[in-house]
Amino acid sequence: MSRTIVILDDTPDSQKLGLAMLQAIGTMVGSVQFTTVDELPPTPDRDTIYCPLTSNVPATFEFWGSSIIRISQDIDALRHLAATRTGIKVGAGGNLWLPVIWTVRAPMCGQIIGTIASERERRSIHLDALALQQLHQFGCQLLAQIDAPPATYLVQFSQVDKEIVFDRLFPFPAAPALASIGIQQPNLFAAHWRCINERAHVGL
Repeated sequence: MSRTIVILDDTPDSQKLGLAMLQAIGTMVGSVQFTTVDELPPTPDRDTIYCPLTSNVPATFEFWGSSIIRISQDIDALRHLAATRTGIKVGAGGNLWLPVIWTVRAPMCGQIIGTIASERERRSIHLDALALQQLHQFGCQLLAQIDAPPATYLVQFSQVDKEIVFDRLFPFPAAPALASIGIQQPNLFAAHWRCINERAHVGL
């Protein structure tokens, strides 16, 4: 059986993500290890499934998520691609997140996550049906355009005059995904682990 290693930053926020992942998958795996980006070996182990919860994985560490991490790091290029390929508006300042669970079979979109109480708390936000349909279509179209591997993604955006404005993409359940714990089953951390393990098992 392949072992799972969760990759984190050496920061308090990243540690929260690690704890959420441990709580989500603790009953699904025999053991799971955690490591920071600074502790990664020079080359990945072929029998290990790496589960990143950070975009700061070194470019020299080539694993299944290397390409999508590089794409998400180049925010300007990704905005340009989104604008030219999908026609969506783009810009900084996104305060909403669309979770997209990108499986090997079909994508699933989660509840919109928004920030309230001076950015100290996040919860589900409701959009009107037309905006939600446009957002779901855009999220899936964007991931298809960049040939995204199975994982849980957060599409960060804002809504200006009822129009969607794309900001950036997280190729893992970042901090806003904590709002899914206790709200949806599986939560976004469990969904991320299932996606990347499913990818590994089918050889993608």
